[in-house]
Amino acid sequence: MRAILLGMLFFTFNSIKAQEFRTDISYKYIFANKWDKAIQTYNFSRPFLEEKQALLMHGLNASVSYIFKSSSSFKHGINISYSYFKSSAENENLNNILNLHFLNLGYIIHYENNEKTKGLYTDLIISAVSSGLFRNVNDEPFEYDGTRSKAFGIGGDMSVRAGYYLNLKNKINLSPFVLVGYTPYFYSPNSEAVINQTKGLVSNNWTGIFTTQVGLTFHIRHQQND
Repeated sequence: MRAILLGMLFFTFNSIKAQEFRTDISYKYIFANKWDKAIQTYNFSRPFLEEKQALLMHGLNASVSYIFKSSSSFKHGINISYSYFKSSAENENLNNILNLHFLNLGYIIHYENNEKTKGLYTDLIISAVSSGLFRNVNDEPFEYDGTRSKAFGIGGDMSVRAGYYLNLKNKINLSPFVLVGYTPYFYSPNSEAVINQTKGLVSNNWTGIFTTQVGLTFHIRHQQND
């Protein structure tokens, strides 16, 4: 599936000559208060565990995007990104793993002004976000009430990204970047059931999500006179 998406983006880029094509990888931090409470309740209700279940905090993100041609300092584009987080706890006869996946489809407002801030750029990204949370116990998918334990979610995210272009040669650039994002309402009614096998005990069917990213982007850029 990811190979198909990459192929589609490359095809579109070559067809319409986008102003900029880029792909990036980054470290991603997530804070979802209600999911943290569910994991903390899981740990508290199982005092026999020597290794406590880790919070879903640290993960990786990869994305591809392109920016459309425009003579303005403000440009528009699209972005597709994938994030993965893992929480594990290894105990005697109980190896518990939570796998959390996010897929974002976003619209980008890109700003750069070489006369005033050469090399610097900022993006405002507005995205639709979907997720899948899965649990494995002792290397097998965990089943609850006869079905695989899983939770899907959906919401909307707004993020701001800032980076600095480092020219390698011709149209190829690298840029380190930082990103801050916020999802005020993320609906995922079965997340607590996956984490703690309870529902409505410690959280509602939604949570807010705060994220930060630090990473590196590879750019292929077409100048205005290309």
